[in-house]
Amino acid sequence: MKMKLSCFGKIKDIDDIARAGYDCAELQIREIMELSEDEYKEALKKVRDSGITCEVFDNPIPLTVSITSPDFDMNYWTEYLKKGAYRTAEMGARYYVFGNGKSRSLPTEGDVKGAYEKLMTFLNILCDITAEYNITVLLEPLANSITNFINTIPEAVEFIEKFGRYNLKTMCDFRYLPAMNRDVEDIANYEKYIKHIHVDNPLSNFPERFVPSLDDGYDYTPLINVLKKICYKEIISIEASVFKDFKEDIKRGIEFFKHFGIEPYRN
Repeated sequence: MKMKLSCFGKIKDIDDIARAGYDCAELQIREIMELSEDEYKEALKKVRDSGITCEVFDNPIPLTVSITSPDFDMNYWTEYLKKGAYRTAEMGARYYVFGNGKSRSLPTEGDVKGAYEKLMTFLNILCDITAEYNITVLLEPLANSITNFINTIPEAVEFIEKFGRYNLKTMCDFRYLPAMNRDVEDIANYEKYIKHIHVDNPLSNFPERFVPSLDDGYDYTPLINVLKKICYKEIISIEASVFKDFKEDIKRGIEFFKHFGIEPYRN
């Protein structure tokens, strides 16, 4: 079975990700935003010459920024979003993963209502700006140890339906299913809302994340089976942050999927 396979990386890693056999590379918006104009043009050329796509970009604003804090400057970050959407769209962006656990967390005391309204304002602005470039925002369910706003796929879907923006969907970071005592059937039950998958070894201690392997102590069979059952058509991306040898480790990621009868389209 063919599926679009992707791997996290930086601009410098794109050629290695392509050589390993992946269909896509998943990049961080912050890296793209920190490039000078000349550096950005070089990065854009590198992406276009690589032979693979960069359809998913992570974290619309830096992870350290809190949207609900009193000093969050909505005007400044609106301009930041506009520049980021333009740059990433030129690189092929179709989806923005809105993880940003700290950024979207709500205060537990003080003006909680005002903080929530501020977060909603930001999310509307984000959807407005990305819609101009045909980019869909993916509200990522995260464990409650990371954020107190949207922890499960059902919560995300309920929020999305009420929020009513066509370019707001959700995704599944596999490690947070067991962390939140959820079953992989959530993927099947809410498949029309799930537009992206992240996978790593969920037994590792966050923030350490490893390329999944057949001997890492976790049984990935239920995940793979549910993806096959629904004929999953979007991208599944390896989200790893710890490597012994980046080039060799990501090659083993391709072998991991092949064991389950899944191959990239570029194979």
